[in-house]
Amino acid sequence: FFFGPMGSLFKLRDFWATKCGDEEEFDKRSLVVCNIDNDPNQADKIVVGSFSGILRIYQPRSKGFKPDDLLLELQLDAPVLQLGAGRFLPQSQQTALAVLHPRKLVVYNVARQGGQGADGASDPLARQFTVKREYEHNMERTAYNFCYGQFGGVHGKDYICVQSMDGQLQFFEQDKLVFARFLHNFVVPGHLCYCQKTDSFITNTSTLDIECYKYQVLHSSSGSEEKEDKSQQQSDAGSGSVGGKKIQVDWSVNVGEDVVDIRVAKYSTSTASYSQDIIVLGERTLFCMKQEGVIRQQKRLDYFCACLTPYTWNQESKIQNIMIGTHNNSIQIYNEQSLIWAAKTQSIPLAMEVSTLCKVEGMIVMLTADGQLSVNYLGTDPASTPVQNLESKELDYEDMDEEHRRLQALIRQAVNAGKAEPKDRVQLKAQVPNVLNSPSDGTFDSPASQHQRSVTVNLFLSYTGEEDIENAVLTVSVPSPFQLDEQSILILSLHGSGSRGTHTPLVVHLTIYLPDSSPAGNSVGLLPTSLSTTCIVAYTNPSGEPLTTKTTFLLPLALAGCAIPPVKNPQFKITLDTNRVPPQMQQLFDDIVAGKGELANAGNVLSFQYYNTNSCDVTILVSKNAGRYRIQSGIFEALWLFTCELTRRLKIFYSDGEGAAMEDNQEPFCISYSENLPFQEYFNSIDAHFKARQNLTQGQQVLSERAHQFRSIQKRLLVRFKDRNPSPLSNLDLLFEDTYRHLIVVSEKVEGNQRQLQATANSLTCATNLMLFLIRYRFQLKKEDFKVLQHYLSPVVVDSQTQGWEECTDAAMTHLLRTCLAKNARESGSLPQPLQVPNDINKLKKHIALVCDRLAKGGTLQMESKKPK
Repeated sequence: FFFGPMGSLFKLRDFWATKCGDEEEFDKRSLVVCNIDNDPNQADKIVVGSFSGILRIYQPRSKGFKPDDLLLELQLDAPVLQLGAGRFLPQSQQTALAVLHPRKLVVYNVARQGGQGADGASDPLARQFTVKREYEHNMERTAYNFCYGQFGGVHGKDYICVQSMDGQLQFFEQDKLVFARFLHNFVVPGHLCYCQKTDSFITNTSTLDIECYKYQVLHSSSGSEEKEDKSQQQSDAGSGSVGGKKIQVDWSVNVGEDVVDIRVAKYSTSTASYSQDIIVLGERTLFCMKQEGVIRQQKRLDYFCACLTPYTWNQESKIQNIMIGTHNNSIQIYNEQSLIWAAKTQSIPLAMEVSTLCKVEGMIVMLTADGQLSVNYLGTDPASTPVQNLESKELDYEDMDEEHRRLQALIRQAVNAGKAEPKDRVQLKAQVPNVLNSPSDGTFDSPASQHQRSVTVNLFLSYTGEEDIENAVLTVSVPSPFQLDEQSILILSLHGSGSRGTHTPLVVHLTIYLPDSSPAGNSVGLLPTSLSTTCIVAYTNPSGEPLTTKTTFLLPLALAGCAIPPVKNPQFKITLDTNRVPPQMQQLFDDIVAGKGELANAGNVLSFQYYNTNSCDVTILVSKNAGRYRIQSGIFEALWLFTCELTRRLKIFYSDGEGAAMEDNQEPFCISYSENLPFQEYFNSIDAHFKARQNLTQGQQVLSERAHQFRSIQKRLLVRFKDRNPSPLSNLDLLFEDTYRHLIVVSEKVEGNQRQLQATANSLTCATNLMLFLIRYRFQLKKEDFKVLQHYLSPVVVDSQTQGWEECTDAAMTHLLRTCLAKNARESGSLPQPLQVPNDINKLKKHIALVCDRLAKGGTLQMESKKPK
């Protein structure tokens, strides 16, 4: 049956309906349908009890509610938590009504005042009822719910088990309290159900488990008459074991979600005649269990469940269907795994029962949370208007295509139009100096003043609107290893152009510094990964719209290092080719060679030394006429930043600078890399990072073992010290001190591993950026392809306990080889491997080399180009 947002194909048809009081609340245990007055005609009545303490009994006689359908309305002296009908009378097997109040359980006998005329024709008093209190049980603890049945195999009578809010089960054999037991590991009360075939009780716990307790086990566990925590405290204090047998769980099954209801029914056709099924309704799952605790079948539902009721549809085999009320105003009826009917309701059903009313079988009695009581049936109504015959005509496919194109154009226009961006926005402009701050400058009023290398960036903020902006947040993200004292700044008020006569922007001074190379520095030995700094302002405009403004600026190269006399260190080198005559390096890098006369005449060579990296340097050698640049260094990762800066400055020089006016008719400026890619040097960086991850993991495992040993020794010492008769420590104090010293040593080692992982992650970021740069100019990738490759071979190295850079990059490379870089359909159909920490990274290296090989053979990273035209 179709069931979706537009509603169900069928609706639940109303036969009889009424409202039970005004502003009264009900629960799923507030409804009972049975022959409560023991009528010889076996006519069922509807019994309803509310939290307001009002008990009502209804008997529908025909379609539509009539005032005399209300047989009884009685105000009780306490709220009604649950109703039950069974053989609860000591000297009779007639049906009686059990009413559970917060502090007592009362059993009533319901009877007619007059004769036994079912319709009241023979006796006007035949439809008037009286309620007689047979007995009651007062309870010391607040009750939650109860169940009843033939406990212990008794015949001809029903016993009652009441569950309290603190986990006590009280067993009543009609008018006598037999025993009480506390459940173990109890937190909150759950549903309670009795299975007669196994003589056991089924309940759910706060740990999302379904537990079963045998009645005989509960009856014989005399040690659980008091709260379990008391006996636990006594055992912990060493006072001996508590007498009696502890309650043992017969079986336990974890269902993994909150339970809505538990019922016992014969649901599955494969169930033997001598056994029953346990039906557990979760929030989104229906479980069918064997009475031994084995899940027979389960079904995932597409809605949130509200209530459950089984009903018998086959009188011979006694097989029952399951009716589920849902939170999307519907009922669903299942026969085993099949949905056989779905119907829409007026509101969310809270409790449902299937009964015979007005001599009609299969009537559905439904109660909602606000007291709407109704009797319904399944079916359809005949159509009110006849179906009209439409004139058949031939389909015009050309008109259909034209209409389709017109509708697509309208949809595209509506999607692209969207909501226009507001004209009034916050504007950001950064003023970055080329030189560093002087230590004697008066601008140092923050902890950055203790550092020698810092730069103050003036950030200008202005708002183009007339009103003011309040509580804007400025967030600044600086690259590693540079630091900023306050990365998040609250701007209380930003004046608009209409608040004052002159529009003066707000100036925010950002002092960005490089930590000293002292052991206290947080970034000792880290190479700069980038000079790009991002500023984002998040604010709310006067109309209440949340908006953001972003700007990016580059830090001066002088903050990362300084120019030094030429150094020859060609251990790692790369060569870039261009199609232009190279400029003088002193002209291209005038900001770092200014004021250094000995470097002004160096000609075609320039050396640069990074701060805080133990004299790590990089050198540029320029060919005089060939337009070739060689960048070399003693550290492979140190090539990245200076290579990137050289490329950026060359592009500016030949596009907007002095080099743009040299030759106007030449082809556009181009950079290429013709040598082999440095795979071995790049893989060494990956190996160092992966080894640092493994060392940190092993160190953390050892630290956890030592901490566990330390706690165990502490506990033993505490037991010895608290003992009334002290015993020898047996060198526990020496073991305690030795373990403490070892714990400190391991902790320091783990901290060293963390610093090493940070350093290798920094080096891997630089190496990955350099590798991406060389791949781009080696294979002359388009801008779109390079952006895709940056996302797959990401230079952002983030390591966590669950996953790291290596397994994420391996999965990304594998995905590229399965999709846009696949050779054939066999590679495209291969299944992806699960994302887990690898034992080695040989596959990652192989996949990176394979991706570069496919790119060298003309592969593209755009999926659209792979689609057939």
